[in-house]
Amino acid sequence: MEIRRYLEVLKRRIWLVVLCAAVAGVAAYFISSSMTPKYKASSRYLFDEAPGTASSNEYSQLLTEQILAQTYVEIATTRHVLEETVARLGLPFSASGLRSRISVSAPSDRQIMVISVEDIDPERAAAIANTVGEVFIETNQERDNLRYAEPITNWQERMSAITEDINALEIEINEFGEATTAEREAAFARLQQRLNEAQLRYTEAFNSLNDLQRDQAKESSNIVPLESAIPNFSPVSPRTMLNTMAAAFVGGLIALSFIMLLEYLDDTVKNQEQVQADTGLSTLGAIARIKSNDPSENLIAYSQPRDPLSEAYRVLRTNLGFSAIDSDLDSIVVTSASPGEGKSTTTANLGVVMAQAGKRVIIVDSDLRRPTQHKIFGLGNSHGLTTALLDNMAPASTHVKDTKVRGLRVLSSGPIPPNPAEILSSQRMGQLIEELSEEADVLLFDTPPALSVTDAAVLAPQTDGTLFVVQVGETRRDTLVQAVNRVRKSNAQVLGVLLNRIKPSHASYYYYQYYSSYSQDGDKSRRRIKRRSKSKNQVGAAG
Repeated sequence: MEIRRYLEVLKRRIWLVVLCAAVAGVAAYFISSSMTPKYKASSRYLFDEAPGTASSNEYSQLLTEQILAQTYVEIATTRHVLEETVARLGLPFSASGLRSRISVSAPSDRQIMVISVEDIDPERAAAIANTVGEVFIETNQERDNLRYAEPITNWQERMSAITEDINALEIEINEFGEATTAEREAAFARLQQRLNEAQLRYTEAFNSLNDLQRDQAKESSNIVPLESAIPNFSPVSPRTMLNTMAAAFVGGLIALSFIMLLEYLDDTVKNQEQVQADTGLSTLGAIARIKSNDPSENLIAYSQPRDPLSEAYRVLRTNLGFSAIDSDLDSIVVTSASPGEGKSTTTANLGVVMAQAGKRVIIVDSDLRRPTQHKIFGLGNSHGLTTALLDNMAPASTHVKDTKVRGLRVLSSGPIPPNPAEILSSQRMGQLIEELSEEADVLLFDTPPALSVTDAAVLAPQTDGTLFVVQVGETRRDTLVQAVNRVRKSNAQVLGVLLNRIKPSHASYYYYQYYSSYSQDGDKSRRRIKRRSKSKNQVGAAG
């Protein structure tokens, strides 16, 4: 039943879902259309881990590669790289503005780094992506070279000094001339030895420098361009159609969620299943709203006897008879849980259809707080129930007024007393009910709301049953339960519930549709019978 209930709600409110979806979609379309398009360009770079850092453990090597990749991602967007890119391209925005346009990623399963740029100019986007990559490679090389810069410089300076010593010694040896004496031969030998020692030191320095440069090469990671960025003239944002469809979907979903939330939070009576579940009472009928501004126009069962509303009151009359099939139903209290639910109109129209069925009916306006029956029937209210209770000499029938409906009379409230509940619970009220029962086949008591005052609970035990009028979509479920329990605690019989003022879109409206089709079918049948009778009469006259 819950699924069917929500489907019925959706059927009633589908227009709101469509409206919200359309509004959201149109708004998204115009907003997207007014936005400046952006273009995207991407450059790709391949990086290899330094050979000297390779590990024999595959897991450790994989972890090192992932850490290295994330490190490169961070380095590519450092302020130095961005500022150098802005300077080289002469961009019209700062490094922070460039940062918002760049995204750098490195998939964990590949040794590839992707630099993506979004910009309003497709060619500038490609230039930025390529330049950022170039600056990043240069920066990375500078960082790797920095670790070996000082020792390499030291060895290079030492080699330069040794070279100078070697050159000086070679010049001195060339200028020495012929060794004619033992001393000159000894001096020449010392020069030659110094030259040999200098050449040996140079060789050692050269080898050390080569070893240092080789170690540098082993520990430096290799980053090479894999794919340069090219201008892409298809905008990536805004995606007008996608935004429109997404906004329409979200708008409809929000409206649907809001409707379902309101329905979930709505604790008013909406159908006969809820009445049965909450109170255990049967729904004896369902009446649509009577469109009128004057109480006298509410007597629809008299003014429009073939209207579907009138048929609905006749079905209520029938169901009331079935609700007390094992006992007489000579007196009925008509009440409601709260004010304004249509109990007085129901009482009046129920009295009309009962009178039309050939019964003698007296409507007693026992609402001694806000009486209405005299307004509906266009009667005076100078005397009525209160004067009848005070008049012990004259019979009660002298206070009852005839109406324009044959068989229906009304005992209006009379002057409003200060103590209605005490009057209705008095012994004199019981005597008056007995007197009126001798004058009519059915007594209908119009009482105040059962939850507002105790009048209905006081009068109900003195009658054969109580009918509750419930306004669909207005009466709260807990309010109805409290009102029914109050009447039941007074040892009164509750006959059932009438769903009043239902709407065509409501779940209980199938009652009204049935009455309408029943009435239309009956009218058609009567018209066919009249046509047949007329034809037979014409044939008889011709014969």
